[in-house]
Amino acid sequence: MKRVKLINDPAELVALFRAVDSKERRDVLTTLAEGWTMISDLVSKHGEGAYAAITYFEKFKLVESRWEVNNESGRPEKGYRTFYNAFQISTSLTFDETQELLTVVLMPEKKFKELEAKIIELIGSEGTFANDVSRDLGVTSLTLKGLVRRSVEFDFKGHNIVPLKEEE
Repeated sequence: MKRVKLINDPAELVALFRAVDSKERRDVLTTLAEGWTMISDLVSKHGEGAYAAITYFEKFKLVESRWEVNNESGRPEKGYRTFYNAFQISTSLTFDETQELLTVVLMPEKKFKELEAKIIELIGSEGTFANDVSRDLGVTSLTLKGLVRRSVEFDFKGHNIVPLKEEE
């Protein structure tokens, strides 16, 4: 069965491009495209970076998960596979908007982490209105949407940016 993710929000392109921006993420995604794979198998095959890749993929709903029993340990653990087989991109951008989004996609990790830390500081533990964050950072709302799509520390909830809570 072919499952296609429709991308009609330009900021979603940031998440898509960043999902395959490193060899590690591409390799994990390729493994998951082959079928259900337990997290222990991903870690043994791709190293500890598999955890970060899964966290990123889960935020953007690129993977689905289920509990499986590990045959070696007899304990339950999560298994993952890709949710989509293809992407359909249906959006239009001005040259300025394209430049803004590509700036976020191609931003060096150090600069992104600095902006991410500022956003975390601005939103606190409860979250805050996205336009206030945009104004305080001096960026456009599209650039802010791109930054939020790139991060696994926070996400949109309505018109607010809220911190993501870790699974317990």
